[in-house]
Amino acid sequence: MNDKKIIYEFNPVIYPYKIWIVVDKKPDIISDMFNDYNGNPIENINKDTENLEGFAMMVSKKDIPYYGDVIYFRSKKSINFELVAHESSHAAKHLFEHIGADVSAHEPFEFLIGWIAHCCEEVKKNKV
Repeated sequence: MNDKKIIYEFNPVIYPYKIWIVVDKKPDIISDMFNDYNGNPIENINKDTENLEGFAMMVSKKDIPYYGDVIYFRSKKSINFELVAHESSHAAKHLFEHIGADVSAHEPFEFLIGWIAHCCEEVKKNKV
């Protein structure tokens, strides 16, 4: 039995949006647990992402009506400064899009990017 955790959930509290970080060799679990943002099944995720070490995507949870972003890393080794910064920026933009906020209101947006990057670091260091 493999009891290694591969999905980590974070709640930014002040925003109605979750962040899920997935660390696994293949992203199949994403299509098992989530639909796309519009509620449609996620198809071909392995084929569409086979050359990526990480990505961020807007999703809706299948079993509970939550919206959020999945940030995927192929391994903990993939959780590096460059990729975390890149994917955290995508996830923050997605959240602001979801709530209808303008990213030009700089400080809330930059704070959110830092918080998401911190969540990634917590996963990398096994602190969650």
